[in-house]
Amino acid sequence: MKYIFFLIGFLVYQIYFSGNKRKKFYKKAYKVWLNNIKKLNLNIKKKINKKIYKSIFDLCFNKINIPVVNFDKISLFTNNKKLINSLVFDINSSFKSIYIIFYIWEPGFLSNKVALSLIKASYRGVKCKIILDSIGSLNFFKTIWPNLMIKSGIEILESFKFNILNLFFIRVDLRQHKKIILIDNYITYIGSMNLIDPYIFKKNIGIGKWMDIMFKINGFYLMKIMKIVFFYDWEIETGIDIFEDYKSYNFINKNNKFYINKFKPNSLVQVITSGPGLPGDLIHRSLLDIIFSSKKRLIITTPYFIPSNFLLDAICTVADKGIDVRIIIPNENDSFLVYWASRYFLNKLLLSNVKIYFFKNNFLHTKTILVDNNLSLIGTVNFDMRSIWLNFEIALIIKDNILNKKLFDLQEKYISQSDLISYDIWKNRPFYNKIFEKLTYLLNPLL
Repeated sequence: MKYIFFLIGFLVYQIYFSGNKRKKFYKKAYKVWLNNIKKLNLNIKKKINKKIYKSIFDLCFNKINIPVVNFDKISLFTNNKKLINSLVFDINSSFKSIYIIFYIWEPGFLSNKVALSLIKASYRGVKCKIILDSIGSLNFFKTIWPNLMIKSGIEILESFKFNILNLFFIRVDLRQHKKIILIDNYITYIGSMNLIDPYIFKKNIGIGKWMDIMFKINGFYLMKIMKIVFFYDWEIETGIDIFEDYKSYNFINKNNKFYINKFKPNSLVQVITSGPGLPGDLIHRSLLDIIFSSKKRLIITTPYFIPSNFLLDAICTVADKGIDVRIIIPNENDSFLVYWASRYFLNKLLLSNVKIYFFKNNFLHTKTILVDNNLSLIGTVNFDMRSIWLNFEIALIIKDNILNKKLFDLQEKYISQSDLISYDIWKNRPFYNKIFEKLTYLLNPLL
């Protein structure tokens, strides 16, 4: 019994006291965030006509001072090999800077190609900074790659470094979950793909190949914002504000003009980011806004579906209005507890005529929301409490007709490889399944 009390005491310390020790530091970092955003002269709110989805864009602007901006081009990758080839080409063509954040960097054939290209870029004078999550990239830090990259001049941070000595000084459940690559002043890669070889990653657990997406976005103004996101995460780890380094690239327009005359009203992007010190409810409120903005169709694809009661009610509400709501989740999962806990919510959804699809054969790790083929949310955010409230996450809300048509076609492809679950079959599942779902649901704040 004494061990149980010790465990409970340790968890309380971790959640409340350990986190509180760094609150002052996070608040200071947030002030630096706001100051750096102002230096970029991003306040172009009044110059953009945002009649559609205005409330969503205004929410992000009012909470973290980031406006909706335009971009020039966006490409969708569903194949890791094609993504790596594109990424290596862009790294080899870089001439100023490469900033990278990943949750998982797993050594393997494809990821090693990226490492080699980064080392070559660093030797020719390209400034390279990398942030990797300590636990997610544990296998990477055990290899020779970190030393080889550091020797070439690459700076690598092990985010939320985990060891026995710092158990009582940091929140061990807080993770760096972003996946972004920023090349020079124009190219942004973002999505749900980790830097892995999907053909060998976690092959032994028997859930198949990881199915993911990544986006390459060309845009000078998006890059301005994305680098501020990177600088914030760098400061959280080091206490150093590297914004001055940013200005040394003459990245700030001398005329202080952020807005361009040839604005593309049909190619808009809104950055949402989270982490300690930043407004904690931004992702949750944005998800609610996006769900309620749907008029005809709402498609959610996520590997981990453990929504808050508010999100669950919102999904059911729009479905009850007659809106076509579809949720695509993997039939198998890499997390045993998430697999069972996510099924607890399906009964209520099915009663509201939400269409639930179980993706077969491989592990669907894609994270997207598509609204009426007009608006989409992409990035690293899962439909679970960790993504919504705790982790360092990044997501983009995109209004682009061409991209959203491609996303719709991709969701249709996922659906063609999935089983549609009917309420009649679901309600007759074994009784012990229902008991296990309820038991694992009790752990949902930790999942």
